[in-house]
Amino acid sequence: MDAGAVNRQIVLQNDAVVGSVNANLRHYHQAADALAGADLPWLERMITRRVPLERATEAFTPQPDDVKVVIEL
Repeated sequence: MDAGAVNRQIVLQNDAVVGSVNANLRHYHQAADALAGADLPWLERMITRRVPLERATEAFTPQPDDVKVVIEL
């Protein structure tokens, strides 16, 4: 099996693998530290759309420019 091809297909089709774990608590802390130290303007550009809670279902309809969609509580 070409694991690289499988990974590319998952990424390019924006699929999810449910039940897969590839990190532990140490990795979570490392990611949180990296995000905390990230350039804020760059990080804010990752959120491409914000949807109010009352219209939350709209967040699950992909838009062409979506990177990350946030449901605002």
